[in-house]
Amino acid sequence: MHIPNGYLTDPVCAASTAASLAALGIGLAKLRKAHDEAPHHSAALMAATGAGIFAAQMLNVPVASGTSGHLIGAALAALVLGPWRGMLTMTVVLCVQCFVFGDGGITALGANVLNMAVVATLAASAINAAVVARLAGPSSRMLAVAAAGFGSVLAAAVMCSLELAASGHVQLLPVLSAMLSTHALIGIGEAAITLAALACLESGMLGRATAKFEHSTLGGALVAACLVAAFAPFASQLPDGLERVAVDLQFASAAGDSWSLLPEYAAPGVAWPALAVVLAGVVGVALVSASSYLLGQRAVARVRTH
Repeated sequence: MHIPNGYLTDPVCAASTAASLAALGIGLAKLRKAHDEAPHHSAALMAATGAGIFAAQMLNVPVASGTSGHLIGAALAALVLGPWRGMLTMTVVLCVQCFVFGDGGITALGANVLNMAVVATLAASAINAAVVARLAGPSSRMLAVAAAGFGSVLAAAVMCSLELAASGHVQLLPVLSAMLSTHALIGIGEAAITLAALACLESGMLGRATAKFEHSTLGGALVAACLVAAFAPFASQLPDGLERVAVDLQFASAAGDSWSLLPEYAAPGVAWPALAVVLAGVVGVALVSASSYLLGQRAVARVRTH
């Protein structure tokens, strides 16, 4: 759902960037007011979660005829880190994808952050809380997680549709209908992956296997790098949900060029395509992990009083 350059007009880009910055500012303010007794652990958890989400987003899989999808990760970030740290971590992932890999246009970065880091994360957190509050029983937690994953994708799709319609490339009802129908399938996958990921994180076996990395960014980065090495070379090359909608509604030609260091998630100059993807993915994992950790440390910094 990464919007490329050219799909949105300058006023829409400016408005979405302003909204994103305001939301991120509120998130930082919330964290700085909160009492965090283990800032290093929180930063390490942000690093591990961000690295895992980046790796998972590289794994496109077919979801329908001629369409692929991948994890957004906003629900996972919200449920593991809370809405504010989740929002910041998702922003790091999107910034690395944009500036290093050209995934999502630079002019549309504010919109992508608004859709997938702000709206999707807050929607997932709100949906999870609402379901837990209204249902009881052992299955309520699973239903809440699944609903959060599914709802986060649809919330981002709605926001993206509004931005596209406001930019004048397509009317609202057709793009909204197309985006929701396409991303409903992706949302089902998001719900399933989020459930599986949380089950793994909460399992005793995984806890014992990763105990020595509890307060370390290295553990999460290594796991994410292994995911990239094992699965990224086999990612589907089919267009994702937004790309499919753009082709079907005939506004794909509006997409502009985007500069990047490692275009198409491949290291330049590497003859073996699979190795080129793996190397680029490992670079991305390292950048997301380090950036998320540093942001996590700074997010709880307090102004000294004298």
